[in-house]
Amino acid sequence: MSDDRDHLIEQRLRDALSATADNVQPGGDGLMRIQQRIGERRSQQRWLRPVLVAGSVVVVAAIAVGGVAIARHGGNNGSVGVGDKGPSTTAKPVSDDGFPTQGFFPFATATEESAWEQQFANGHSPWISDPTAVATSWVQNYLKQSDVSDVSNQAITATTADVTLSRKIPSASHGTTSAYSPVTVVHLVKFNNAWIVTGASSAQATSSHGGLTISSPAPGSTGNSPLTVDGPGYGADERATIEVRDAETPTLLGQASTGMFGNGNSWSATVPFQPSDDGFGVIVATVPSAADGGVGEIVAQKVVFTQASPAAVTAGGFYGVQGGVIERFSAGGTPQGPVTGSDSHGTVAEVHDSAGSLYFTAGTSRCPSALYSMAIGGGSATTVAAADAGYAITGFDVSPAGRLVYFESGCGPQAGKGKLVFPAFGHGPQGRAIDFPSLPPVVGGDPVWEPDGVHVDAFVRTGMQGYLARYDATSGTDPQPSTNACPGYDVNNGMPGAITTAPDGTLYIAVQTGTSMQVLRCAGNRPTVELSVSKNGTPSSVSVDPSGKVLLADVDGEVWSGKAGGLETALTSASGVTSVTW
Repeated sequence: MSDDRDHLIEQRLRDALSATADNVQPGGDGLMRIQQRIGERRSQQRWLRPVLVAGSVVVVAAIAVGGVAIARHGGNNGSVGVGDKGPSTTAKPVSDDGFPTQGFFPFATATEESAWEQQFANGHSPWISDPTAVATSWVQNYLKQSDVSDVSNQAITATTADVTLSRKIPSASHGTTSAYSPVTVVHLVKFNNAWIVTGASSAQATSSHGGLTISSPAPGSTGNSPLTVDGPGYGADERATIEVRDAETPTLLGQASTGMFGNGNSWSATVPFQPSDDGFGVIVATVPSAADGGVGEIVAQKVVFTQASPAAVTAGGFYGVQGGVIERFSAGGTPQGPVTGSDSHGTVAEVHDSAGSLYFTAGTSRCPSALYSMAIGGGSATTVAAADAGYAITGFDVSPAGRLVYFESGCGPQAGKGKLVFPAFGHGPQGRAIDFPSLPPVVGGDPVWEPDGVHVDAFVRTGMQGYLARYDATSGTDPQPSTNACPGYDVNNGMPGAITTAPDGTLYIAVQTGTSMQVLRCAGNRPTVELSVSKNGTPSSVSVDPSGKVLLADVDGEVWSGKAGGLETALTSASGVTSVTW
């Protein structure tokens, strides 16, 4: 089904939500498909293809009667409890309706499973009745680990299942061939005809190698942002990524890194995240394989969100770096107080808001050596990325899905060099990088993600000139790629000082024209002026909110806001602010 038809069905569902036909109940798998479209419209999930037909039938029936009542989790939130043990097929705590309290995929409540049973009786989504198919679908499509595809072992009884999934990696012991390496053991419990994932543990654990394990919080326990997750150390020079995900869709709510551990040291990470509306989530921890940098271990468990995320700025307000800390500002630019904990790692240089978390660079010297994240309400900050020795992170971006890109500039002995780093791609903890052996060329301002999560746009200054380069995060080593991200813009009309990607994925650039500053919207080959400021300043930061309202700061610490077709507003109360984000 095409994207246009997907959007049509989604719009019909939204229209139908206001109706009162409570007698029409969507199928559980139909709900999953609807939620998946809303959470991640561009992803095509193989595990949901069989569901579309059933979901479409429900939509047609709902429209026929004038409405539909969709209850993602019925009224069962209160029945979710805390299990006594970790993910295991030998421990099956259940709620009052018999549903496993640690269960989260493909259903998180008995209500959803019951709705699917009606569809299953008519032959829909039979894979949900197969524990191996459910385990494989969860890893490949929910966690998006498509190469973890080999079922290397399974222990299945009438009510429980442990399915071990492996990944093909290069093996030195096999010469030039590859071997399958076990990655994770997915634990499932049968409920009626459905198999429900209750967690996952490391397939690398042995008597002498404990493997990746989550010590706290306990499976199925409650928590809120920021969530501290920890576990025992093992091995040497290990590093784990900790994610908080939505329970039933592939939506990433937040992530953090443990930093290096092992050699007798335990690990811990504090993850800021935006809780999903349904109140359920999953903690997922992964470590890379020493063989090729791909995923080596996966563990996961359910978490129940206790309350909404911490208070953010007031409506229409924004965040800015002022005096080396992150400050909240009202829509008119009035300071509302610093974000607690934003000064805990030295002087803050830059801040971005992404998926309900604040990301910022900070350091104790002129080189901000690390990138941190924290909840929008403040609290403990977690290290997301650390620059290489002798380098500083001078520009970065975080996609809505939590994917990171940053530019490092050399300091001291490394001065005059740079790197554009894509941590989610390539091998090793730093991921893939494009070297800038001699500056210029240099990335000015921030590199920014395009909506596809693969391409990155950046203003590359080549001396007195430059252009808006488009990089491929998966390939290429040239610091000056041939593709122009905004071919219709001539830098002779103004030198870019800051760029950003709006919530709709459109590229915006802030330029100094020689007589003024302008913010332009790059859509197609005809960039349009969205905001013009009479001051001949140098832009330092630009941000665009979902309504298209622009926020602009310059290197002198002055801030303006405005919208296309309207007048600029100087936010004089927000003085000394050089980095801004809605």
